[in-house]
Amino acid sequence: MSDLVLIGLNHRTAEVERRERAALPSADVPGALTELTARPGIQEALILSTCNRVEVVSRVDGADPAFEILESFLAEVSGLPRNELSESLYRYAGSEAVEHVFRVASSLDSMILGEPQILGQVKSAYSLAVETGSSGTLLNNLFQAAFRVAKRVRTETSIGEYSVSVSSAAVELARKVLGNLSRKTILIVGAGEMGENTARYLADDGAGSIYVTNRGAEAAAGLASRFGGIAVPFDQLRYWLAHVDIVIVSTAAPNLIIDRSMVTSALRTRRNRPIVFIDMSVPRNVDPAVSDIENAFCYDIDDLGAVVEANLEERRGAAALAEKLVRQESEAFWARVKSMDAAPMVVEVRRRIEEVCHSELDRYLKRNGPRDPKEMKELEILVSRIAGKMSHPLVTQIKSAHEDPTHERALLTVVSRLFKSHKDPA
Repeated sequence: MSDLVLIGLNHRTAEVERRERAALPSADVPGALTELTARPGIQEALILSTCNRVEVVSRVDGADPAFEILESFLAEVSGLPRNELSESLYRYAGSEAVEHVFRVASSLDSMILGEPQILGQVKSAYSLAVETGSSGTLLNNLFQAAFRVAKRVRTETSIGEYSVSVSSAAVELARKVLGNLSRKTILIVGAGEMGENTARYLADDGAGSIYVTNRGAEAAAGLASRFGGIAVPFDQLRYWLAHVDIVIVSTAAPNLIIDRSMVTSALRTRRNRPIVFIDMSVPRNVDPAVSDIENAFCYDIDDLGAVVEANLEERRGAAALAEKLVRQESEAFWARVKSMDAAPMVVEVRRRIEEVCHSELDRYLKRNGPRDPKEMKELEILVSRIAGKMSHPLVTQIKSAHEDPTHERALLTVVSRLFKSHKDPA
């Protein structure tokens, strides 16, 4: 009988350098899948390769030799020494492999719990396997089920509803202080990665006018154009403080660039309409004394960290419900798979027992002569009932044997020998 196996390494089992060496570019995956499925015992295969994990999922003839084949394959395509790779690998078979796939697709195994990108990466990996022809009945059913489970996790739990990055936490804080941001003006000071991420979250949130300033005017112009904002000169910072509602600062400057006097002057011009300052810089670029000024709200990286941690805690709470859902779904899926595996044997058992019983009825009738139609019908019903009662306990054992692999192998061997050796006496 075929089995489902999975091997892989991720951010928990391997450092980034080893993950980088193990990763396969998407352009190389089709060729790798073709090579893998040509190996003995490998019936289906899928490769998931991201910055945080490399996994191979396969339908195989027997789990034990397959682990050896898959590990050897991964060592060859990655160029990693076998012993170095082996110590980083996790190995799952059967229902454990199903649960792992469901957890990955649902972002329960991600570095950032609940992040949405992994589902798209899993879908891309599945599409490549389908295009290559390495995904068959089992993997098709598995990954279609994984996508349904991931959707259930997203819709039935709140795992993706809380911001867990510093940039998204900055936008969340601004929204908590000033409410809806659609009519607010925002100044982003700094055009680096943090500034860009913040601009993206603001745009996604439907924020109003976005202004960007940076010591390098070209970087400010580039960032502003990507998100429909306006670049403004850095030497006009004091002027712009008086004309925006939110100031988000993220620069590499080693000292303060917004001090108490600048904020006091801006509030005077604004007739004390509030300004929110969010300082993501380390060291801080906004004078902490700004928080003492009335109608000036100042938050630093520690405040943002507290928001992120609180939101992660919320996600962890939602993850408990998601884990329960994934376990139930994976157990149900694997039970269906094993039921389908047992179906041909169940049909054969019933057929052979019916055959034996009716053979005995035919022999009886040959010796004792024909019966009238009514009696004949009763005899056939009786024989069918006997066959059903004889096959029922055996069928029940076959259907439940998958819970114990040792019992399953022994039972199937006995059943196979029993019906293979059976011959009607002459």
